[in-house]
Amino acid sequence: MKDTCHEKHGRSLAKAVSYRVVSIVADLALVFILTRKIELTLGIVAISNTASIFIYYFHERTWNGIHLGRRPEK
Repeated sequence: MKDTCHEKHGRSLAKAVSYRVVSIVADLALVFILTRKIELTLGIVAISNTASIFIYYFHERTWNGIHLGRRPEK
């Protein structure tokens, strides 16, 4: 059975942006609860989320070379 349901790029982008917003808010809340210092919280969250961009990129590039679970194109 062929999967004919594909996400449009706009939907994928909206999901990615909303996920990052939720993640950043959660990070801000958690780090602030632990530190009680807004400047430290902002610094940690900025560094963490910047690093996450690069980690995600390299993770995706690695998975691009792994064929586990892929079907050959016909």
